[in-house]
Amino acid sequence: MIKHFPMRSTFVPLTTVFAALFLVAASAWAGDFEQPPSFNPGKLFGGAAQGPGYTIVNPIRSDGYLRDYAIETPYGTLNAAGDQMLLMRIKELAALDALDKTAGSQEFADAVVKAGLSPVAFAGNLVTNPVGTVKNTFTGVGQLFGGIASGIKNAGKTQDNAVASITGAAKQKRLIAFQYGVDPYTDFKPLADRLNKLAGAAAVGGLAVTAAFIAIPGAAGTIVSNVSTANTLNGMVRDYSAAQLMDMNRKKLGQLGIPGDLIDELLSNKHYTPVDITVLVDALARMGKQQHMDVMVARAALADSRDVAYFIRKRVELTAAYQEKTGQLTGFVLLGNSPFPMSTTTDNGIVGVFPVDIISWTESTSAVLAAMTSAAQDDGITGLKILHITGTTTPLAKKNLKALGWKVQEDSGK
Repeated sequence: MIKHFPMRSTFVPLTTVFAALFLVAASAWAGDFEQPPSFNPGKLFGGAAQGPGYTIVNPIRSDGYLRDYAIETPYGTLNAAGDQMLLMRIKELAALDALDKTAGSQEFADAVVKAGLSPVAFAGNLVTNPVGTVKNTFTGVGQLFGGIASGIKNAGKTQDNAVASITGAAKQKRLIAFQYGVDPYTDFKPLADRLNKLAGAAAVGGLAVTAAFIAIPGAAGTIVSNVSTANTLNGMVRDYSAAQLMDMNRKKLGQLGIPGDLIDELLSNKHYTPVDITVLVDALARMGKQQHMDVMVARAALADSRDVAYFIRKRVELTAAYQEKTGQLTGFVLLGNSPFPMSTTTDNGIVGVFPVDIISWTESTSAVLAAMTSAAQDDGITGLKILHITGTTTPLAKKNLKALGWKVQEDSGK
């Protein structure tokens, strides 16, 4: 039976999730503990500590697993839980800065005026009752239009707005986001608002997406990066609506043997963007045949904050990359009451692939690893126990992990 373990919804609870990875053993690993380190953004990132529209606040604190970033922006302080989310946010801020320059252009102003003179109206009531109007108008002829059938079936279930879908603004938004290499369904409201405004001008006011926008070097077309199918996924995000992506992901999950109710639970989780789900499902498929894949999907479906959802997405991506490189993974397993499934291996070992920044040997960390070790022994795990992480470990953490029988692979999969 798949066990569900709820998670709370801010950065601090993400730390709590790690502390709750396993029911704490009767006694934690005895030994010295350390305070998680703090970091100077200038020393950590050099000139990238400050850029268009942002400054990373000094000091950067950590919690034993992730760095907790505060980013000062013209829109207020933005938080990022860990290095992976920081990179996403910096890219979004750079895109927003460039989009603001575009929005100040005369071409954009002319397009907005034109759009304002062209009120959206369809059959008299599209604006007041968009979902009903779409259903009434297109039922029976949806086969003629690639995206309409999916849009009708999934109306209200995706981040695409029904009016935007009909006017073409949803497609323009995807094209604009593709130009800047950002998620068209971003939860960063200032960027989402700017994308929506520009998309409306492009769709109704005739703004030319390809000619009008300022390019960000190296960003175009890289909504999804660092995965073996990045080119395909980027094309899908650009060319298909959120509703179409939902149908594709539902079909692929079904082919992986995931139960229908669990598929619906994952696809309806709004803490993931359609891009997140598409990347996550693609990563699961790239792992090949894995036992108990529903265990991982069930865990992913329970994410109840954006921080946790993005963390899980990255974790699944990294796990797929590990499998493609090694071919050693055979399935997923919950050790004790773990909210994060581990991967089983061909030598009866376990691997945990995590996008963590720096493991410090805190009291919480020692309890987690002691309980993890005990649970692995109880489950008859006799092979290697590996932590595969994107960051590093402190010397004390490395020493104690080795004493507990864990091999740590650092700086992996960035």
